[in-house]
Amino acid sequence: MKKIFSLSIFVMLLINLGCKKDKDKEIEINADHLTTCPNNTTCTYLYEDEADFGNPFFLNLQKGSYKIFKYSALLGNGYYAKHVYIRVPSNVTKFELNNEQVVAGEVKFANPCASCDVIGLKIVGGDFKGIKTSGSKTSNWLLDGEVYLSTIAASSYRDTIRIKQYFAIDPAGI
Repeated sequence: MKKIFSLSIFVMLLINLGCKKDKDKEIEINADHLTTCPNNTTCTYLYEDEADFGNPFFLNLQKGSYKIFKYSALLGNGYYAKHVYIRVPSNVTKFELNNEQVVAGEVKFANPCASCDVIGLKIVGGDFKGIKTSGSKTSNWLLDGEVYLSTIAASSYRDTIRIKQYFAIDPAGI
């Protein structure tokens, strides 16, 4: 009987430790060394509430139950762009996406250009974290992370997009 009791206590302890929620995890991001927009580029750092990736192309956002963070870098006249979209649940005030979540599709990348001979790139890794901050009239988010890119076809080309910046609500909405 004592052995069964000890085993039961041990199993309950393991379950209790295994059920610890990430929501309780403290996420800290300092505002030092924010990333800047590359030369000759216009960048935007916006987010949408109650949105989701669009179909068939994720850049065409639709109504949904997520918060979508949108980083866009438009080169010169705007014909060439890099977009990184990050999807997290709407009801959070902080989040952390690990490499597996990034690769699984919670982060999307596109570099559309109708008249460019662009190398096809895909996400091969990365991580992001974010915290909600309060401003005078609106809530902003401070995000910190990076996405790793590689070519779709066999090649040694690699790229990293590093983002550490404040995101504001998109005034245009969906």
